[in-house]
Amino acid sequence: MTKFKALLFLLLGALLVDFALENALSSPALKLVRFELGKLPIFLLVYGSLGFGFLGGWLAHVLRVKKKKRAAASIQEKPESPEAPQE
Repeated sequence: MTKFKALLFLLLGALLVDFALENALSSPALKLVRFELGKLPIFLLVYGSLGFGFLGGWLAHVLRVKKKKRAAASIQEKPESPEAPQE
């Protein structure tokens, strides 16, 4: 199975390199509120967007896990309801 995964990673890497080589030309100028931000190759725009997406998803996941752990810890710390007096 590890050889299969390695082959898939090599194929994915080859596709990413091919995409970068095919789209190495500069794109039209990036503009924001009439200010020109510069020109970047298309592949950098795509890879940058992908990286920001992964980073945002990872950050959201980490914050969600911390929130769940905090909630679980607070439930464990709460004292149980007082027991009914024994007769």
